[in-house]
Amino acid sequence: MPTVYLVRHGRTSANRKGILAGRTKGVDLDSVGLNQALEVSYGLSSIKFNKVISSPMQRCKQTASIIVKNNKFHPKVSINESFNECNYGDWSNKKLSTLRRNRLWKQVQEKPSLVTFPNGESFIQILDRFKKAIFQEVSELKKDQNLLVVSHGDPIRIFIADSFGLHLDQFQKIIIDPCSISILTINGLDISINSVNNRLDKFESSKSSDLGGGKG
Repeated sequence: MPTVYLVRHGRTSANRKGILAGRTKGVDLDSVGLNQALEVSYGLSSIKFNKVISSPMQRCKQTASIIVKNNKFHPKVSINESFNECNYGDWSNKKLSTLRRNRLWKQVQEKPSLVTFPNGESFIQILDRFKKAIFQEVSELKKDQNLLVVSHGDPIRIFIADSFGLHLDQFQKIIIDPCSISILTINGLDISINSVNNRLDKFESSKSSDLGGGKG
């Protein structure tokens, strides 16, 4: 069965400041995020990845680049738009403290399955594109091969919650820290979750279920 490694990008200044970056351009890893990516790269250095796929966001491409640079097999990084950050629409690049006062916030927290962000996408759309992309990438692998996907907190949480058999409304119970590793094996349409939110760095967990994965 192919093994899938899901890695969230390292911390950014937006994470640190409590800003929901979304697809805002120019959001890079901060100094902590660069160190987190370096630490996770050492932990993954001996694993042969037959595919490495990144979100098109710069923070993910930076994280993926550091991982492959320190991997002894030096795989190439490909970009897949389906692993992109959530399109939060009008909520993008806004402080979470401000968004909590928005009348949509309660529904985002309690019934995210019913939410479509203004001028953005729905959580259902996020799950659909991410899940389809995972199965498509895995279908091109042999049973003993490995896939690394570098993506974002919310898409990873949504996919893992679905893989656990949880309703979409429960996805925010899952914590995915910056540069954490979650490992799954896939056999046809069956997903087995080996581990979630493994940390290889020395930085404290955010323990946050906020949109965007919290401050990190």
